[in-house]
Amino acid sequence: MQQYEEERIPQIKKQQPKRKANRRLLTLLTVFFLAILIVLFVRSPYSKVTLIQVKGNEIYSSQQVITASGLTIGMQFLNVWQSSVQEGMAQLPGVKEVTVERQFPGVIVLNVVEHRRVAFYFSPDGKQSLLLENGQVLPEPRPGERVVDRPLVRSWNSQPLLVSLAKSLSQLPVALLAEISDISLTPTAFDKERITMYMRDGNEVRTIIHLIESRLPWYPSIAKELPKDEKGVVFMLESTWFSKYGSVPPATDPTQQGQPAGTDQSGQTQTGQAQPDGHSSQSNAQLNQPNGQTNQSGDQSNRSNGQSGAANSSGQADTQQQSSQTKINFE
Repeated sequence: MQQYEEERIPQIKKQQPKRKANRRLLTLLTVFFLAILIVLFVRSPYSKVTLIQVKGNEIYSSQQVITASGLTIGMQFLNVWQSSVQEGMAQLPGVKEVTVERQFPGVIVLNVVEHRRVAFYFSPDGKQSLLLENGQVLPEPRPGERVVDRPLVRSWNSQPLLVSLAKSLSQLPVALLAEISDISLTPTAFDKERITMYMRDGNEVRTIIHLIESRLPWYPSIAKELPKDEKGVVFMLESTWFSKYGSVPPATDPTQQGQPAGTDQSGQTQTGQAQPDGHSSQSNAQLNQPNGQTNQSGDQSNRSNGQSGAANSSGQADTQQQSSQTKINFE
């Protein structure tokens, strides 16, 4: 029995090299066939890029994005690298980021994330550009192809305030931006950030740049509560009120001065009736110098009458202005 077991041990040792040889042969055959498959794939149409899709683009056209990416139809499908595509996108300042997605066979998808477009900007020389959410002014990459669905920024001469405006507008929904027609910088002596927004429904909104984000979303609700068939100015400052057109001079409003609109520093309404009386009395005094005392007394009486008339007109203007203003509480 012991001799039989000793005879079997050498036989097992002789079979091990044959198994190793079989494994090596199988490995070589596998590598050989994989190489053949790779060669066939490279030479077949399935290894080529047959379609390039662009998603998420609004500022740039699909062709502009594809050209900047450096990808072409017919290039090797496996030779598309996201790093090289991102380097090419650096020439498009409106693109924030881009990712590459491969879809077999032969489809490349470019997922683009752009900076949000918040307004159209008209420079002093009349050129139209795009105002992005980061405050960057971008020359229109698609002239004549875009619908005017954002406000037009005109009469603006401050680049720092333009950046602040862009950041504030970026917080508003697209539907609300579409309701704004024009935006102009209308600073006052006390507030350099005062702006005027001309709405598409015929009203104006006067506010401050840093209050846009918190105040303007209330405008649709406020517009529904305004008197029917009346258009005017909605002041959205520390408080909110409405004044119909004609009650507030176009260039001023009650918040710019510490006095009612249309009055001078003395509180008198500046009209064109008191001045002719004053000039006539002065001319009479100059012509009748010998009787200067009488003329001076008459001149003083005319001035006092002019002042009383001016005071009455000032009181009427204050009353009309107060009656035409509607206070709005929306907090």
